Amino acid sequence: MRVLLFILNFICFAGIGQHTSNFGRFSIAYPQGCAPVTIHISEHDNLGTISRQYFYEEGAIETTDTFHTYTEPGRYEVVQFLGEDIQPKTDTLIFEVLEAIPPALSIFQCSETEITVGFSDEYYDYYRVWFSETDSVTYVPGDGLPTYDYGQSNGMIQAVGYFNNAFASCPDISQSFNLQSLQPLNINSAEITEACLDDLYLQLSLWPSPDPLTLYSVELQTNGATFETIHQGKLTTSTPSFHLGTDLQIDEFCTRINIFNPCTETILFTQESCDSAGSTTKNLLESYATYSGDDILIHIDSSSSKEVEIKRKYGDGAFSLVATTQGDYTDDVPPGARPFQYRLIQQDSCGNAIDSIVVAPPHIKLTDRSYSENRIQISLSPPQNALGSYTQSLLFYNDDSSKVLETNFDTNILLPGGLGTSVHLRVRYSYDNDLFILSNALTEAYEITVFIPSGFTPNGDGLNDYLELFGLPTSDFDIIIYDRWGAPIHQSNTNPVWHGEIGKHDADEGTYLYRLTFRLENGELKTQVGTFTLLRN
Repeated sequence: MRVLLFILNFICFAGIGQHTSNFGRFSIAYPQGCAPVTIHISEHDNLGTISRQYFYEEGAIETTDTFHTYTEPGRYEVVQFLGEDIQPKTDTLIFEVLEAIPPALSIFQCSETEITVGFSDEYYDYYRVWFSETDSVTYVPGDGLPTYDYGQSNGMIQAVGYFNNAFASCPDISQSFNLQSLQPLNINSAEITEACLDDLYLQLSLWPSPDPLTLYSVELQTNGATFETIHQGKLTTSTPSFHLGTDLQIDEFCTRINIFNPCTETILFTQESCDSAGSTTKNLLESYATYSGDDILIHIDSSSSKEVEIKRKYGDGAFSLVATTQGDYTDDVPPGARPFQYRLIQQDSCGNAIDSIVVAPPHIKLTDRSYSENRIQISLSPPQNALGSYTQSLLFYNDDSSKVLETNFDTNILLPGGLGTSVHLRVRYSYDNDLFILSNALTEAYEITVFIPSGFTPNGDGLNDYLELFGLPTSDFDIIIYDRWGAPIHQSNTNPVWHGEIGKHDADEGTYLYRLTFRLENGELKTQVGTFTLLRN
């Protein structure tokens, strides 16, 4: 009767709420939200006043509370336990807590009173932008940029990022501004510099310093060809550098700096400079970036004896200075394991850039997860450096790194057993001279499942005569077998084998239910339920 009632409940309530558990017994409003975020459970069953307990995350205890606050990013399994012996006894849903990253708001000046805004990352699905307490707009990446005329030269903008079908718990950002008169930039010098593997850059020296709210475009003409745009956006330094490519033959070049009105999409000012190309000495060819724990180690080529500026960026953002060094540098990067790039700029004693290279560590990201198969799908951004050829492999290890497994690289990965309930994964790149470069780490839960055959035939023919548990992680277990009416007919916590007998009598043919409780090596107690068939012919 209880099983039938549960089925009716599932039919009636499955789908209620925006994010419903596997069997429809409970739901929360959304499947994800930014940390910190509080979920509230709505229960959808007609099982009366039986007790219901919830398990929210590792390290927490079961509780009757129907709300919980998550403070750390990650994927969490919310488990409901019923107080009576109703099959199945548990129901689950997955809730994802996302990193609370403030929106990367960019303000561009159109005139002394008008601005337009955009966002230099694609982290959020859409944004809400407030120009004042009463004027706001929703912006979806890809739509036309919103504009606003303040009627004065200063103001304040606030923006909040949102994910589709998620809690509105993500952080906002406020930015004040003071608009200046738009004015042209003068090109003091323009130089083509050579970095590693014939990688060319355009290095400019500008005056005055670029305005932080102005939209610029940089155009380049080489060897008398037509001008091509190599940058459009903000300029954050008076000595910007632009990557041109490899295997280029440049004898003469001209550079233009344009100032745009982004509201009208018109050019306001243009400055031009022409020169002949030069080259620099390569001193950073052996430099690279690799993960060291959760930090990123920047290795500076030992042949580089001069000071090196290290600049970092994420996505399409601008490079910003993080260190000046003559040796290796460890970057304590912000949490979230985002893909970072580093520009290394070698300087002479006068502070002039004489060599440059962009390096980046490999970065992996989880794209899909199958808990039933312990299988994951990853995407990979390979390392950036000039070290040449390499081989790839996967490293799996347990919490204390006492067990490490190495396999061939693949993006479709079956998590290995034997490493406990948490499996850590990195990609390793192997170069000549025993040099290894590591990616960031992914940590995934390993679902330990005991195999119980779907049927057996206790007829004395020596084949499949008993039901046996396979893969118990420890000897601490308890199994209860129920008949089709839910009455217990067999229980054992010492013998993982059942011969199909009830007392001294043979059990009837048919379908039986089981409830297995077993303890993992780390002391965690897990429960597994299912059915099997007993046949005698």
